[in-house]
Amino acid sequence: MANPKGNPQNLQPVRTKEEAKKRGAAGGKKSGAARRKKRDARQAIRYVLDMAATGKLDEKLEGLGFDEEDRTNMTGLTVAMMMRAASGDVSAYKALMDYGGFHPDQKLKERESRARVSSMETSTRRDTGMLAPTGGMDDGEEAGDTIIYIPEIEKDGE
Repeated sequence: MANPKGNPQNLQPVRTKEEAKKRGAAGGKKSGAARRKKRDARQAIRYVLDMAATGKLDEKLEGLGFDEEDRTNMTGLTVAMMMRAASGDVSAYKALMDYGGFHPDQKLKERESRARVSSMETSTRRDTGMLAPTGGMDDGEEAGDTIIYIPEIEKDGE
């Protein structure tokens, strides 16, 4: 929906194919630039988090018994979050559980995603008449339902 406070010129319809191409190309270039900026920011953050911890942070991690190769900024942040959660900070606890993969909604979404992929594989295998099991046991989960496709046998005269 258009912003009523926005520029009215942005609300004008495209009149020609050339104009549509120009607008599409401009939008594509802007989108690509934005994606590259986000990618570069993610790479920079990963780089900084993977760097070796220094100063007091390094000393603290060493005091906790971390090996030298494990004393990174990421480890320091995780330990700090754990300390806050242990002291009763509920938001730190929730964030730690989410990042650690212990959030119930996250597990549900992962199971649904695996079921969708399995269902798609099953539907493509049905065309070939192959048996296609779905579900399975992963990370201590219970076995899911198994769907077996049995092709119908056509009888003469029907």
